[in-house]
Amino acid sequence: MSAVRSGGRVAPALLGWVVAALLLLLWQLYAESAQELYLPTFADSAAAAWDLLTGTALTSDVLPSVGRFALGYAIGCAVGVAVGTPLGYLRPLEPWVRPVLEFLRALPATAILPLALLVLGANGGMRVAVIAFGACWPVLLNALDGARHVDPVLIETGRVSGLGRTAILRRIVLPASLPQIFAGLRIALGIALIVMVLSEMYGASSGLGFEILNSQRRFMVPETYGGVLVLGLIGWSVSVLFTRLEQRALAWHIARTGGRSGA
Repeated sequence: MSAVRSGGRVAPALLGWVVAALLLLLWQLYAESAQELYLPTFADSAAAAWDLLTGTALTSDVLPSVGRFALGYAIGCAVGVAVGTPLGYLRPLEPWVRPVLEFLRALPATAILPLALLVLGANGGMRVAVIAFGACWPVLLNALDGARHVDPVLIETGRVSGLGRTAILRRIVLPASLPQIFAGLRIALGIALIVMVLSEMYGASSGLGFEILNSQRRFMVPETYGGVLVLGLIGWSVSVLFTRLEQRALAWHIARTGGRSGA
């Protein structure tokens, strides 16, 4: 099958790239004609982004930011799954902890940045902790709801087969909750990326968020846009990788539901 056409129609993926290219072309043409001080051309912004990715900023700012994002996201998601899945399975515990969880979930991760600065200091550990806090809640609550709605027949079958609570949790409840958990993991991606950038704008001297804010303060307009482009590229790359992982992990669920991988 051609990569361009499928059944006589242009492939949807190619259409997406065409639309993106047209939008970038419009940006370039409008910026050239308007000559606005705070709107550089796409070419200038892309050049600034290229400098970020090929210069010393790659190792001093971009990669450390990606590392903090990845570590914070992994910690937050692991805590969310480890806490949410047992709470959903052990239903008598939920009424005791649900109000506290809902209260903590309602706290924006960015709102605790000043507290985190006071308690942990302006360092990489503080930023990882805040990213983990933000990423944890959508995963935890989705894991809790997923485990709570596992088919009781499956659990009873496990008990009849002689499985203990731990085995039922690991072999029945967790796999059955994966579609809901992955929905939380996807939401947590965006939250973690936002918190990463904002945490690097508070008392930081390096990082992608710091570079964007520092460029804006120094009226380095193309560099500011370039930093945002790099941030968007990171978010897009992570989303593509996550989608492929999700499709592999939930192949059975996607086949059963006709392509809907979410819960």
